Amino acid sequence: MSAIKDSTHTATERTSPRSIGIDTWPSADVLTHLWQDQINGVSAVRAAIPHIEAAALGSVDRLRDDKSRLIYVGAGSSGVLAGLDGIELPCTFGWPENRLAVYRADDADNILTITTPGDDDVVSAQTDFRKSTISGYDVVVAVSASGNTAYTCTFAEQAKQHGALVIGIANNAMSRLLSIANHPILLDTGPEVIAGSTRLKAGTAQKTALGMFSTLVMTRLGHVHDGMLIDVEPENAKLRKRAARVVASIADVPVDVAEVALDQTEYAVKPAVLVAKGMTPKQAQEALKKSGQNLREVLIHIAQA
Repeated sequence: MSAIKDSTHTATERTSPRSIGIDTWPSADVLTHLWQDQINGVSAVRAAIPHIEAAALGSVDRLRDDKSRLIYVGAGSSGVLAGLDGIELPCTFGWPENRLAVYRADDADNILTITTPGDDDVVSAQTDFRKSTISGYDVVVAVSASGNTAYTCTFAEQAKQHGALVIGIANNAMSRLLSIANHPILLDTGPEVIAGSTRLKAGTAQKTALGMFSTLVMTRLGHVHDGMLIDVEPENAKLRKRAARVVASIADVPVDVAEVALDQTEYAVKPAVLVAKGMTPKQAQEALKKSGQNLREVLIHIAQA
């Protein structure tokens, strides 16, 4: 079929006229074309910023409740990207692992596995949904390049019926997932360099949007202060050094004082900042609890005292 005559309705499945003859091009030209298309994918996210913001702030309202969970859903490369965004939240932002779940159409225990028949597996979606015990407290982030993946759409539809807040991220307008979602996010990336290979431009846009969404959510939930991670889990030497620098910077104390404060708080950054400012570990924990774990609020109170 000629690329020019391609009448496929799904944008990400169309053949791009710009890629005709790509297999005959010099290798550097192929790479340059691929690079430019990735830039175009990131650029496509710009138009979705208002929708990403609305989705993030709506999620924050739910996730302030300790009974809520953040659940990622997808299939194929979209499922892998969704899962990667989710699994980094505990080590990066200190998000509780018991309030996080990832459901993929493929083997959930092996991120190296992608089985394309899983995209169409409605029964698997229904089974996974029952396992998820999703309720009205939860936020579900469902990702599908086509926006019509049966597994993802079935899961999202049932989640919405059970009261969950559904965020739908897709790369095709007028798709099923976007019609299901409480907060639809369209990433209008168009045809791929290699028709249908949405791990490329569409995937780049998804990765960008997911990172923006989760970072804004975690920032509004109080896990970021002045561009620094204050709930990071410092489980290795690099992260312990980073934690000391963060405490030193926020508390305005030498690094060695920050390290002593961290030792007294089992390397929890927020209370360590307050200990470095003169509180006891118990006072620090009580102050943070009273403020809803809002470090900035406590620091303002200290400054005004």
